[in-house]
Amino acid sequence: MVGQLKGKVAVITGGARGLGRGYALRLARLGADIAVVDRNLNAGDVYQFETDLKTAQSVAEECQALNVRAIELEADLTDRARTFETMEAVAKELGTIDIAVCNAGGGTVAFADELDDAGGDEPSVDRNTSGTPADCDEETLRRVMDINLSTCMYTCMAVAPYMKEQQSGKIVTVSSISGLDADRRSHPYGVAKAAIIHYTRSLAQELGPFNINVNCIAPGIIRTGRLGDRQRLSKYIPLRREGTIEDCAKVVEFLTTDLCDYVTGKTITIDGGLSNQR
Repeated sequence: MVGQLKGKVAVITGGARGLGRGYALRLARLGADIAVVDRNLNAGDVYQFETDLKTAQSVAEECQALNVRAIELEADLTDRARTFETMEAVAKELGTIDIAVCNAGGGTVAFADELDDAGGDEPSVDRNTSGTPADCDEETLRRVMDINLSTCMYTCMAVAPYMKEQQSGKIVTVSSISGLDADRRSHPYGVAKAAIIHYTRSLAQELGPFNINVNCIAPGIIRTGRLGDRQRLSKYIPLRREGTIEDCAKVVEFLTTDLCDYVTGKTITIDGGLSNQR
């Protein structure tokens, strides 16, 4: 598959660390030029696990070392206008947009790098949601829905014109098994991720006539810096291990190459068999 995406331009949102970084590097190895978009381009320095993985100062530099063009743009994609401006900048710099991986999101009210714990001995940690379906404060609801659902929809809306004009494109949205299996403990994150699955199906129907594939991935328990080591949960997973960034990146490879040319509107779980889909 080396060179499979040569000449293509891929946008990765939430690409400065974790899974987003993994997707960017995977597609760069396939020859795609990469645009890394993140609300914090230094996000890879927030968690030690991510820092230890870095081979350069930025993900863009890591991609450039793979002999592709790579740029990085810092943007808050919960802002619709800013999202459109950012995708316009990508197309202007790299020529077009062929692939979009809508990875930005998270089940948090505030990320560690947004919190100021000045004077404390311990580093800041993410402030996760504690909302329930019957009791969720407005700040949590708006924040979690915006950073997951709104960023996904705005990104898709912003890249669609470029793909429609060239009559081709691959869009990968990112849900979660939380969007498949109802659990009061993951509200409103699960609701946002469920909505992404529905949005993906609708968008696939609209863009299909333009030869644009739109599919979704739903990761389960995956080892990243933000979520930490959860190997203790392996006993609940049929494959008896937590997932890796590469496990997810391999599926993104499938969904962004010609391997998936006749697949659209689908959601693929990456969870070692954990979720119970019928």
